Amino acid sequence: MLVFIIPLKSPEVSQNWQQVSRLCERTLRSVCAQSCPDFRAFLVCNQRPALNFNHPALTIIEDKFPVPGADIPSQNRDRSLKVKVGLIAARHHAPAHVMIMDADDCVHRDLAALACKWPNAHGWIFDVGYWHDEGTRWLLRFKGFDKQCGTSAIVRLEPCELPSSLSEANDHYFILSKGHEAIRDFFRERGTPLAALPFTGAIYITGNAENLSGFAVAKLRGRRMMLQRLIWTRPLTQNIRSAFGLYDLS
Repeated sequence: MLVFIIPLKSPEVSQNWQQVSRLCERTLRSVCAQSCPDFRAFLVCNQRPALNFNHPALTIIEDKFPVPGADIPSQNRDRSLKVKVGLIAARHHAPAHVMIMDADDCVHRDLAALACKWPNAHGWIFDVGYWHDEGTRWLLRFKGFDKQCGTSAIVRLEPCELPSSLSEANDHYFILSKGHEAIRDFFRERGTPLAALPFTGAIYITGNAENLSGFAVAKLRGRRMMLQRLIWTRPLTQNIRSAFGLYDLS
């Protein structure tokens, strides 16, 4: 089984809660469009977003989490707390493959099918992925995706590798103590390297004014970077839209 864990930011630190809700709904539709039914999705939030969508594999965990400040460290702590709550829920399905992802990205519909086919695999790293600026007709496909985007790894976890309560220290669990940039190295160093995902697995979506951090494709500057951008650029085709559940919010 593949378990998706999706922490959602609080309304108090959102520029536009309606936009956050629309982005989140698109992400949930993308996740729940998996070609294999063997998956679960946990959305963890302070306040349930305004959704026009439901799915039997989707559970929304709404709780009175402390409202974070406007600074990035505070929002990162908020995200980590919500991820921890999602991991506690995922423990009931372990051993399982787990994917932590952002609430405004889209994922490929065959991720759950891959995990179902290889239930004992250590997991997969998204070495290659797409960047997409909201509202444009283009994608950038590039290597090193896991160093830039949090929606970039699937890892197999045993019950002992998942927290059972909020009181447990984060540093007891690598899935909480290691950021997405370090997961690849952690698994390699412990002798259980993650395989490269055999297809492009996620679209990192920027330019929607609600990203906690990120990179705007349209702001690439410099001759070398402009040339690299031309090499990376792909048209946003209908096949890609269908595979990732990416649609225009307008």
